[in-house]
Amino acid sequence: MCTEFAPAKINLSLRVGPLEDDGYHPIDSRVAFADFGDVLVFEPADQLYLEITGPFAGELPVQDNNLILQAARALARTSGISKGARIQLTKNLPVSSGIGGGSADAAATLRGLNRLWDCQLKLSELATIGASFGSDIPACLHGGWLRMRGRGERIENLPPEASFAAVLVNPGIAVSTAQVFGRFDQRLAPEQFGATEHQNDLSQAAISLCPQIADVLQALLEICEGANRPIMCGSGATCLAGFSSQDGARKAARDLQENHPNWWIQPVTIGQAPPL
Repeated sequence: MCTEFAPAKINLSLRVGPLEDDGYHPIDSRVAFADFGDVLVFEPADQLYLEITGPFAGELPVQDNNLILQAARALARTSGISKGARIQLTKNLPVSSGIGGGSADAAATLRGLNRLWDCQLKLSELATIGASFGSDIPACLHGGWLRMRGRGERIENLPPEASFAAVLVNPGIAVSTAQVFGRFDQRLAPEQFGATEHQNDLSQAAISLCPQIADVLQALLEICEGANRPIMCGSGATCLAGFSSQDGARKAARDLQENHPNWWIQPVTIGQAPPL
């Protein structure tokens, strides 16, 4: 048996270029990981099983197209493995929330089954497998402080920065990444393309689909400390605000939860995820 942590992926900045001929948008993003996420446990079995528990289990039915099962089957094909596994996912992250939950789960599956099945594949080989069905999976495999470019498959390790306290807030609404990019294509793309500090080019497109994101950003702006403005994570709808201390983040989370009982609110530390 082995256990893997699948931390929330946080896009500290996300620049998006115009749609290219291959049907994808080039991105340029600074990424770090939180100390909060999903947990996966892997045990030997005669077939492949997936069980989902946790606060968001009801939003993620077990289906063949689940990224966890895709990752397991892709690893088995590549390695020539015919073994099975019982995979237990504790789903702590909201589904379709812009913080890479599905990609993090797939990355954790590749790491966990690589150990359980003794495939002995290198990280670069696992990343190649993951990139074949999820652009964010290579980043989630690497962990740490990263710069993502291309479709997300071009990974550059960045010097570690100081970790910081933050609060993640989701209004309880799932947002389709494909729909956000589709709405982005209907708007004028930014003239400048590059990893600008604390900017997310998908924000306006996501807000046009889910106006509650603007409410979250405003609530965070009113309660957050310091000079950094709240940002939307990934394609939304989760947003983030940084704080000068863990106590400040926890107090802000309590105050926000009191005023918005239906929102998902989680104090975290960014850049202090357990080693992957």
